[in-house]
Amino acid sequence: MAATTGRLTQVRSDDPARPGWIGRLRRSLTFGLTDLDSIVVALAGFLLRGGIVLLVVPAAVLPSVIGIAGATGVDAFGIDGRPTPWLFQVAAIASVFIAAWLLLAFVVGSLVDVWLIEAALDGETNATHRPRPLPELRILLDMAGIRAVCLVPLAVAVAWASSGIYGTIYNELTVPSDLATPLPVRVIVGAAGTVIVVGLTWLVAETVAALAVRRLVILDTGVRRALVGAIVQLLRRPISSAATVAVSFGASLVATALAIIATATTFAWCSWAARDQQPFPITLGVSPYSTTRDFRPAIFLLAVLALGLAWISALALSGIASAWRSAAFTGETAAALAGTGKALNGQLGLSGSTTERSGD
Repeated sequence: MAATTGRLTQVRSDDPARPGWIGRLRRSLTFGLTDLDSIVVALAGFLLRGGIVLLVVPAAVLPSVIGIAGATGVDAFGIDGRPTPWLFQVAAIASVFIAAWLLLAFVVGSLVDVWLIEAALDGETNATHRPRPLPELRILLDMAGIRAVCLVPLAVAVAWASSGIYGTIYNELTVPSDLATPLPVRVIVGAAGTVIVVGLTWLVAETVAALAVRRLVILDTGVRRALVGAIVQLLRRPISSAATVAVSFGASLVATALAIIATATTFAWCSWAARDQQPFPITLGVSPYSTTRDFRPAIFLLAVLALGLAWISALALSGIASAWRSAAFTGETAAALAGTGKALNGQLGLSGSTTERSGD
């Protein structure tokens, strides 16, 4: 229950025990693999910030254009083809829900970031099991501001790419190039250039945001100084920063891809087992005491069990990758600050005066 002051008061650039890049990466991997609390907390942040969509979409049946038109009927568009007031009302309600979700993601995601940053910097054994003071509201607002600022270039890139992606979607819906390939894959291939630009913009913005958030929490500086410091850090340490980004985001990409493949495959098994009308007879016993039974219900239960195991594995991989990525960026930021000799904020953005604690 003790405060964190005094445990990390300064990062010394002349510390001979300070690990190099490989040592920091190994320490981050250990943090992401060996501590269940860090995995669960990192998973919560990942799911709330949109990871749930990546895991649910492979097991969701997307409606077709005809299905959407049949569901909305004449409510969405009038006879003249113009949008109706009903469509604008639905869009407004959806915008309110999306805004509320983003606000919740900003706040809870900031709490998760502070917890993971302090836990990764804490060198004590079982440090994640100790209750910690809640972050100050000022720190949370500044972290949300950093995330919002870093979303601006991504929004600009998406707006620039929207026309090209829309044209590709329209062409694939009207004149499909390959009906055997899923529509999202055909759209990504058809608009590969714009998709790459959007992806690179997101990667750079996410990297700057991750470094800036850690500088804000560790140094207790403002939003502007944290963002400028993150950009300067990338310019001063291009090789180390690029290696950290490649390894951490690469691991997350592999984990997400494996999770999507596993859930999509097992969901397809469940769909096949549910729709199959052909009996699957299996003879049990030895004649004349044998009996023949249809094993389709058992096959469906096995498919459902496989889907459940795939979901559990996907959640575990996502949590481990997220915790590892967070610890890797924290270690990279701490190493960069060690090179400048700047002092760490002892409270790490935590409110030491309050009696509220994250583990109570």
